[in-house]
Amino acid sequence: MERSCIVDAPIAEVFAFHLDTRNAARIAPPGQQVLSVEGTFPLRLDSEVRVRVRQLPSPWAQTWLVRVVQLEEPTLVVDEMLRGPFPAWRHEHRFAELPDGRTRLTDHVEYRLPGGALGRAANALLVRRILLATFRSRQRRTRALLEAR
Repeated sequence: MERSCIVDAPIAEVFAFHLDTRNAARIAPPGQQVLSVEGTFPLRLDSEVRVRVRQLPSPWAQTWLVRVVQLEEPTLVVDEMLRGPFPAWRHEHRFAELPDGRTRLTDHVEYRLPGGALGRAANALLVRRILLATFRSRQRRTRALLEAR
């Protein structure tokens, strides 16, 4: 799954914003509560971040533990799930400087759901659409925050 947007801000600002994953609460879509974010900020290679998230209307929170496995300033941050709801999750945050001083932000996510064939069916019917909507909302909120500076 991949989504891109253009942010009217310099690449250094957009990159720095993503090195502080405490911003996850600021860009969470409606219906998703980020209850806590623990880690060392700004992120560095091999940083681990623990995030507790509740997806409404569920009363239960999920804990995600991710590690930064690749970091190339100012163009790339890659995190992979160590523990959480997905057996496999790799999220690439890509940043490209545009000639007019703006930045192209691309979220590229590779993931696998649990449950074999049932998980694949759930992905095709629902999960992929939820993830696309989530990243669309996160990018819209990221743009709003960075462009308001």
